[in-house]
Formats: sequence, structure tokens, C-alpha cells
Amino acid sequence: MAPSVLVIGASGSVGEPLMKEFQRQRSRFGRVAILSEPSKAHKFSAAQNNGIELVLGSFLDFKCYQGFDVVISLAGSTFQRMQPAMIEAAVAGGVRHFYPSEFGIDFDREDVQQFRFFRDRIVTRDHLAATAKVHPDFRYTLMVVGQFSQWAYSKVCGIDVENHVVEAYGYPDAEISVTALEDIVRYTVESILLPFPAGRSRRDICVRGDHVTWKQLIALLEEVQGVKYQVTYIDPKEAAKKQEAARQRGDESEELKWAARWQVGPSGLVTVTGPLDNDKFGFTPETLKETMQRSLKAN
Repeated sequence: MAPSVLVIGASGSVGEPLMKEFQRQRSRFGRVAILSEPSKAHKFSAAQNNGIELVLGSFLDFKCYQGFDVVISLAGSTFQRMQPAMIEAAVAGGVRHFYPSEFGIDFDREDVQQFRFFRDRIVTRDHLAATAKVHPDFRYTLMVVGQFSQWAYSKVCGIDVENHVVEAYGYPDAEISVTALEDIVRYTVESILLPFPAGRSRRDICVRGDHVTWKQLIALLEEVQGVKYQVTYIDPKEAAKKQEAARQRGDESEELKWAARWQVGPSGLVTVTGPLDNDKFGFTPETLKETMQRSLKAN
């Protein structure tokens, strides 16, 4: 039977392309729906016109999950901590396959355990593992994709593509794995249809579109745009100080912003190493240069 899928947090930067991919592959699934608060329902009228169902209610209400096999969470950084409650409600509603909002690196790595930007994601992983022990038929999939290609050369990481300026907290030789957002959502949708490993509750899907150093990333930008960038690398400790100051003020949004500037920037933390699962899918992802060529205009 074709799986039925419920998506939470579909109004964000990942949600729109993900729902377009579900629309493209609609015939391969049963129900495909977005869970939304009634006040935000108007955001999804286009999706509804293209075969996507809308479930109105709270992610804490188990009734909203009834009738669905798979849940995909797209919770943003400041909403990550709510995922354990989301998992509990989903399981109570009969869901037995959960995709947490990760779409990044393997957070089990010892070298990332201490960092604030990853903390709530790690808590969610622990909760998924605990849930699987209580419910032997519960499964979860972790999407390990590196950095979104488009975000790697954005202000998130200190890159201004309009003024051709880089102020990055880190080091030019730091490595980074990237995957284009359009490929990430395709991997996600198609992974639902892959056989789950027998006897396991956890599945990691490890894919990437490219792997470069930050020096190479800047060189690609210069090549694609036909300009020279003004590049400054700053000691990550300076971003860490701003992160801590925001924490002390109780400003979580700023705290996470500064955590991201150095923890997902040129830190060397955002890498996807083998074994990769790219060959389990019937398409070849974009390289970083191809994504830049598609998204940026030479100027």
C-alpha cells in the first residue's frame, strides 16, 4: 500500500520545495498532507490546488496524525526543542515512521556534541531512540546531507553575493559538504519508498552533492559571478562571544544566529563522509558550481 505522509512546518524554506516534489511524485503516495494551524491555512492554498491535503490543528494533538504512516518535521531552529512532544503525539496517533528536522550532518559525532546549534537536534535523536525502545514497530530516518548549497554562500555564513564580500568566522582550508535544496527534497521524498533495513529502527540516508574547502567555495563564486571577492576570516571565538552574550540576554534567535555563523560556517564541522547512499537513487545531484550557475547572475 502506498504510504501516507504528513508534513509539519511546511511554510518554511524547505517546505515549499518539498511540497512541490510531493506534487511531482503524487501518484506514488496515498494521502499527502500539511499540518497547519487554522490561522496559517491561507499559506497553503496553492498546494491544496495541486493534490495536497490540509489538516488543521495542533502538532500536539494526536488526532491530527491519525491515518498517516510517515511524518516529516521541518521545525526551524528555534522550534527544534518541540520535536519530542511532536513525536509523542505522532506515535499516539498511529504514526510509525518519523523524519526529524535535521537535514544536516551526523550529530552523533563527538566533535559536534558540545555546540549550541546542534543541541536540540541531538536531544531529538535521543528521544527517537528511546521511543523505538518502547515501540518496537517505530522507525525513524535521519537525512544527512551537509549544508544546503544555497545557504553555504549566503549571509547565514557571512557571504554577501550582491556586494561580493565575505566575513566568515573560521578558516579557508575548512571543508564543507553541500547538497542543493532541490536535490535534498527529492532524496527525502524518494527515501520514503526505499526498503527499510530489516531489524532496525534507525536509518541514516547519507548523501551529498559536493565537497569543497571554503577557499574553493569562494573561488567558485568568483568564477561564476566574474568578480573578485573581498574576503576576511575572523577568529571563531569572536562569534562565540556574541553567541554567549545573546544567551545571557535571553535572545535565543540571536544566540542561534551567531552559533550558526561559526558552527555551520568555515568550521570544518559540516561534512558528510562515507559511506554515501547517492547510488540508491536514480539521479545525480548538482555540483556546487552548477547550483551557483543556476541561482546567481554573473555581474
